[in-house]
Amino acid sequence: MTVPCQPGAAVQSGPMRIGLDGQRAVLTGLDAVEAWLIDLDAPPDQPAASDSFGSALAPAERERATTYLRPRDRERFAASRAWLRVVLSRYLDAEPANLSFAPGPDRRPALAGDHAGALHFSLSRSAGLALIAVSRSPVGADLELLSARAGLADLIGGRFAPAEAACIASGCGGSLLRGFYRHWTAKEAYLKATGAGLAGLRGTELVCGVRPVIRCDSRLATDWVLSLPELPAGHAAAIVGGGAVTSYRAVH
Repeated sequence: MTVPCQPGAAVQSGPMRIGLDGQRAVLTGLDAVEAWLIDLDAPPDQPAASDSFGSALAPAERERATTYLRPRDRERFAASRAWLRVVLSRYLDAEPANLSFAPGPDRRPALAGDHAGALHFSLSRSAGLALIAVSRSPVGADLELLSARAGLADLIGGRFAPAEAACIASGCGGSLLRGFYRHWTAKEAYLKATGAGLAGLRGTELVCGVRPVIRCDSRLATDWVLSLPELPAGHAAAIVGGGAVTSYRAVH
């Protein structure tokens, strides 16, 4: 069955706060996807919430945070993992600190223990933002900061199929840089959703148009829905899942 692709959807722009005692979130269907855009640099809105966030992390997460040399990078990593736990806990009606994770078949983190298989999620982080996609079926999300790259035209020619390179050069994203990230995020989100990893990058293409679609190994990926959300200036993102994104929530 062919599943239509969304050309894009805007992230809610109004501020919203959720905390460790936030209300429960509910997915409306098996293939429904909900997306959360998190401002990692925003201070928590509750007294002592920073300490609560820190206590929600597992020892391995706290240890990994220490591997970042710059304090801001450590804080952003810890915040992204804490928010992931908070968001998932709203769907699972569980305490964030009680969630456990283990590498899935594609080596990406997946829920383990009592909640194994209950939800699929994808976390992507870039600079001060994080994007979390949640579904009951496989899902992939990618978020990128639009940073200038030396030799961008050569990079596009070496990493993208001729049709994609021509699409980017024609200005599909409004500029060469935006077009590059438009295609890159769509491809990476698809590879995350399918578990193929970056090994499948060369065989995966974004086909632009009114309703953008993914093509993999010369065949349209008709069982997947692609969304290209509108984000704050300077970022690009894509989400791929078994169904449409039914809700975008911005957490400032």
